[in-house]
Amino acid sequence: MKMRFFLFAILIIAFTANAFAQSDLEKVQNFKSRYQQLEAAIKNATSLDECTTIAENIAKLKNDSSGEKDLLDKTLYPENYESSFTKLERALEVRKGDFSQITELTSEVGTLKDKVSTLSQENQGLISQIRTLQIKSSKDAQTIASLQKLVAQLKANIQQRDELVRGIVDSLLTEFVKYPGGMNEAEKSNVFMKVDNGNLFYNIERTIADNVQFMKVTQMNAEDLGEMKKQYKDFNKVWRQIGPKLAEVYASRRDKAAMISNIDAMFTDWNMRLNDEMWGQVNKLFREKKVALLPFKNGDQFVNSVAAFVDDELKNHGVKSSTESENVYYAFTDSVYFKTVEPVWIPVLIENNMMTEANKDSIDSHIAKWKEKVAPGSKMNWVYIGGGAVIVFLIIAYFLKGKKKPVKTFTKKAEEEEEQL
Repeated sequence: MKMRFFLFAILIIAFTANAFAQSDLEKVQNFKSRYQQLEAAIKNATSLDECTTIAENIAKLKNDSSGEKDLLDKTLYPENYESSFTKLERALEVRKGDFSQITELTSEVGTLKDKVSTLSQENQGLISQIRTLQIKSSKDAQTIASLQKLVAQLKANIQQRDELVRGIVDSLLTEFVKYPGGMNEAEKSNVFMKVDNGNLFYNIERTIADNVQFMKVTQMNAEDLGEMKKQYKDFNKVWRQIGPKLAEVYASRRDKAAMISNIDAMFTDWNMRLNDEMWGQVNKLFREKKVALLPFKNGDQFVNSVAAFVDDELKNHGVKSSTESENVYYAFTDSVYFKTVEPVWIPVLIENNMMTEANKDSIDSHIAKWKEKVAPGSKMNWVYIGGGAVIVFLIIAYFLKGKKKPVKTFTKKAEEEEEQL
């Protein structure tokens, strides 16, 4: 009887101990589950209001689990009860900071957006005024001065607008730096909000369109086009950094994906128009001097065009009169290439990777070959040498004559003194 009672007592104790063990395990698992839910909530929070609710839930979990503090200290290694909540609260504060930054950025973007809109309206008015003045068949000094003033103002507006839009891009897309490994839905929502608030896609499109329009309504020189090319490269570099990331974020939204694709195309078109304008002006310099080069749109084509022109001139040497051949040579070299193309345009073309040093050397080589055949360089040199020799001879004769005169005077004076003696 005693043995049965003893066994029964052991069973009761074992069952009770097991029940307590299971209860402790459930408590720990329940705590960890709620803790992980709070971690996920912090990461996926989309507003400061949500952060406030999360803070209340953290406080509730801390209060509910305070009775198991000793148990949790033993089971939360390497953390403990207090450090676990400290970690959770710090993560929440960081997330709150993100939303504070978003509020500041939204305010900043709103200000920039207003400035951009104002400049857009001013630019449209300036372009309209410039077109009106350009239509006038005769332009007096006052009209020309007004036109120059409007163009300068439009140029300054476009440059300022470019800087503002790039500022919006920099402000809006800090999220991509913070989340290089990809974004969850909440983080994507933040980007959507920033892009929409800044009217980003429209402003980039408008900026590109204004730059293209500026080329159409103004006469730009090599320096102007070089500056715009730099603007294009700087702006395009920023877009190439963030465009693919935006495309990834907006992959499921066809309207936005289409806008991103359109901006890609607009950057390509802007670059092509710049290149065409620059090469077109170089072509024009030769046409104005009636030098009929084949059209060219890049460095290699420019070399081939010059080579073909020089070869034709060399083949026709002897068929045309020497005077006519020389006139063509000097029109090409002295009036166009060495006067404007080489010192003004080629540095800009090379700087913008539209032409290479090897292209320039090749053109110089063709011109040198042409000169040896067509331009009587040696004859001209002999003329210069002969003319120089005559000048030197006259100078020497003048000084010799000046030196002999005192000698004659001295001799005559000596003879007179002799006669007196």
